[in-house]
Amino acid sequence: MNTIPNPDSSFIIGKRGQMSNSRMSNDERMSNDEARNQTHSSFGFRHSFVIRNSSFVIGKRGVGRIGGLVGYADPAALSRLAHALGADAQILWDQAKGFEQHLVVDWDCCWFDGKQVSGLEQWYALLSGQRLGSVEGAFALAWLSPDGTLTLARDALGERTLYYAPSPDGVVFASAIPALLASGLVPCSLWVPAVVSYLTYAYVPGRETLVGNVYELLPGEAVQFRQGNLTRSQFWTVPAEASEQRSEAELRRALRGGLEDAVRRRLPAGEPVAASLSGGLDSSLVVALASRFHDAPVKTFSVSFGSEYANELPFSSLVADHCRTDHRIVELSPAVVLRYVDDSIGLLNEPIGDPLTVPNALLFREAAAEVGVVLTGEGGDPCFGGPKNLPMVLAELYGDGANLSPSGRHARERSYLRAHLKCYDDLENMLTAEAWEAAADAQLEERLTPHFHDPRWQGFISKLQAINVMFKGGHHILPKVDALSRPFGVVARSPLFDRRVVELAFAIPPQLKLRGSVEKYLLKQAVADLLPRAVLDRPKSGMLVPVEAWFQGPLLSHARERLLDGLAPWGLVRRDYLERLLAGRLGGMRPRHGAKIWLLLTLEAWLRRVFRKASGTG
Repeated sequence: MNTIPNPDSSFIIGKRGQMSNSRMSNDERMSNDEARNQTHSSFGFRHSFVIRNSSFVIGKRGVGRIGGLVGYADPAALSRLAHALGADAQILWDQAKGFEQHLVVDWDCCWFDGKQVSGLEQWYALLSGQRLGSVEGAFALAWLSPDGTLTLARDALGERTLYYAPSPDGVVFASAIPALLASGLVPCSLWVPAVVSYLTYAYVPGRETLVGNVYELLPGEAVQFRQGNLTRSQFWTVPAEASEQRSEAELRRALRGGLEDAVRRRLPAGEPVAASLSGGLDSSLVVALASRFHDAPVKTFSVSFGSEYANELPFSSLVADHCRTDHRIVELSPAVVLRYVDDSIGLLNEPIGDPLTVPNALLFREAAAEVGVVLTGEGGDPCFGGPKNLPMVLAELYGDGANLSPSGRHARERSYLRAHLKCYDDLENMLTAEAWEAAADAQLEERLTPHFHDPRWQGFISKLQAINVMFKGGHHILPKVDALSRPFGVVARSPLFDRRVVELAFAIPPQLKLRGSVEKYLLKQAVADLLPRAVLDRPKSGMLVPVEAWFQGPLLSHARERLLDGLAPWGLVRRDYLERLLAGRLGGMRPRHGAKIWLLLTLEAWLRRVFRKASGTG
């Protein structure tokens, strides 16, 4: 078997379910020219990067990020913001003389009324006609209307991000938080309640961000600024439970049709397409549909962390063979993950404590050498009744063992927060006195209460589904996919987060999502003819990142340095808690030391690479 040359001595690409055990030296894997092109960062890119002896310049994305200033006569600040957004940035400035561009849009694969959006003229018409609610697809936009009103808008599910910082002088907005900070117009202050949310969820849901006075548009939200006044409105919301009763067969046919359309729309005509393939139901069905409908090769990529750790390679290889894809396995050692952790976290607008962040980034990097579009299977769990729902159902019925009773105040909310298996139950003992005092402003339980009491969703499963789509979909999964794929020039597309697929998912009654202990029941029925039975019948496991083993062995010393020397001085987490965590002495039934170490290591990397860099203190 031939391995594909790669600059990392322990980062091996194999084909068709095989992995190479060879370890070439860097000199054997990388030419001198490649080495010189990797001086900017470990990823080896600035506005271009070199990989596999071929130069690739960012430009496979059709449009760039957006940003701008309204109310500020500061061309130097505008220049800093534009530079931070990248060479292909689209900039709006109300102070420009004779500047005619009053609309900037970062969009991909957008449709309305059955027609594809292909230019700014259509966006002008949609805005003028107040028809943003009819647009399906990924977008973030800013429009300065003739009467001086600035409108910011983000797509329904949150496939693109947009942030803004209002002040008495005006508004700064951008697709990325680092660009806002680079402008010099936004004070760099850490908002501790958002840190508390991060420690609870492993991401930051809602409008607030880790930077004080910087806000994120919610999915499906429009924010308008006019003469110093700010107004917010929703042009799309997660749909209510369907009142109409439809048969299982009818719903299965509708879902299958919606899935087929969602995949078709995202295929690049006449060009190869890549897809991440874990071997689970969601990524497998996307690959199967892409293979059936695409008119060019389908290349699939799976991740392994070495034969000594559990993996899903038998299932991903089975699907690749079944669908006849050109399949690659990316093997990542602990040393490679460690090498790229700072660069990967540095790409994020806010920290996301998902151990898959580094593997995701490296997978996009590999795919970028061959394709311009990468399909993902993201969306199946929040939309169709994934594995986190079952523990919540049991807690609803019997209590979760930590609440006094299942009917106690905020019992549902506490069970939901606890189900993330992060640091919710540790907060009082882990936070410093100052951080714990600020934690009250996070209002973790109170912010969930309106969602659990929303009359649009009567069934408990539907309530969980709605919260997961709004929170995890719009503030974790989709922003992560976009942020990690963008620097490599590829477009990541997630058919299971297609708006019509999501709307179909809410038309499915709860008993067809979770039937007994069978998760995603109707989704499995809708694609049963596409996949091997072994894939349909297997339980959900997720991509198994061995953080528990890593932080007991090869990465423990690095974690100690990062947490004790890097994170502790921020005054957020008590040093004695960090010592007990690193020593594996937290106690409890499921302490999940490795997952919590990764969560905190990610926070430290983001504070250092994004926040401190922007503040000019490091």
